[in-house]
Amino acid sequence: MMMWSNFGRVTVFAAGLAVSALVASEGAWAGSVQPSGTEVRIGTFYHGYQGREAGTADIAIDALLPAFDLGKSPLTERFSLHPQIGADLNLQGKTSAVFAGFAGVVELPGNLVIEGDLGGSINNGKTTSPDDTGRAELGCTTLFREALGIGFRFSKQASVMAVAEHMSNANLCTPNNGITNFGLRFGYNF
Repeated sequence: MMMWSNFGRVTVFAAGLAVSALVASEGAWAGSVQPSGTEVRIGTFYHGYQGREAGTADIAIDALLPAFDLGKSPLTERFSLHPQIGADLNLQGKTSAVFAGFAGVVELPGNLVIEGDLGGSINNGKTTSPDDTGRAELGCTTLFREALGIGFRFSKQASVMAVAEHMSNANLCTPNNGITNFGLRFGYNF
């Protein structure tokens, strides 16, 4: 019950940030809303789905850096590839992680967006022999990270996205008890 209380407060805070971003945006509601600068996102994630750390919440912060120049083609009109950095900070003292990688973004009609992330992460989790604090046993400090997001762009500046992410070691270490998080993040493009 405590987790939902904290999760609710953080979600309300993140929603307030999103509303502020919408008010601050220039209101470009018509035409293309594909961003061109750095997009900073903040949100809340349910942490450790079906794992030892389930029932806790993260503050999720990440940034999509400007897209690589992939040239002009019908494909690149709707697809962009961005370097990405970020962090998942657990609010109850469980595993937190920083990550880096690449995000492929597909802009769909109606300002809908699909994003696929692939990269690596470094965490402060337990590698073996979890203690009695309910920490996950991850096998390695360095993990692979993949994520999938589906979102909506309100304007060139503001967006919202539902995200599912997973971090694990792909059986390179023992054990391979990954962490799966899901939640909502709000973005603002500078």
